Formats: sequence, C-alpha cells, structure tokens
Amino acid sequence: MLAVILAALPQPIDLDGLTLEHVRRLSGQIVAATFLNTAPLYTLVGRTVVRPADREDGAVRTAVLRGRRLDVEEGRRVGVVGVLRIIDHAPCLVGTVFVPGWVELRVEE
Repeated sequence: MLAVILAALPQPIDLDGLTLEHVRRLSGQIVAATFLNTAPLYTLVGRTVVRPADREDGAVRTAVLRGRRLDVEEGRRVGVVGVLRIIDHAPCLVGTVFVPGWVELRVEE
C-alpha cells in the first residue's frame, strides 16, 4: 500500500538544471518542479507562462500555470506541480518570417 502511495507522489525536479535526456525519460509524468523565474511573465488564453533561464542545450524551459497569476515575480523561485512534457516544435513561417524548429521543456499545471 505504501509503495502505491509513494508512486503517486509527484517527482521533485529542478527545472533550471534538468537535462534533455532526463526530461525525455520523465515526459508525461507528474512532477513538482522548482526554478528561478528569470523572464517577465505573460498571460495567454487564461494561462500564465513563466520561464527559467536558458541553458546551453538550446531548449526553452517554460511552466504554464492556470489563470492569471500576478503573484509570480521575476527573480523569485517558483514551485509548480504538473505534467512534464517535451515538445519538439517544427519549423514554420510566421507571416513571411521563417522560425526554425525548437525544443520546449514544459511543466503544465
């Protein structure tokens, strides 16, 4: 019984330091992520997006929070429990501008 309860707990992760390989193994699992919010937040379609610092691996790390979260401040640590996903965005045209493909590591509340 204890093993079942422990398996259901979200795995704690540090989104600032997570490698692409680690995210690929954990993708789809519920995690308790913490990170330093280093970018201004924005709200889009009823969700607030916050970001830790970029790393040299080229992946963009984001956390998507429910609702308009004005309590989250730039320069402060953030904790979020949600599903960890790795998203391989395909290259596309935005108007007449070519946007190359990119990898996003996302935690969704």
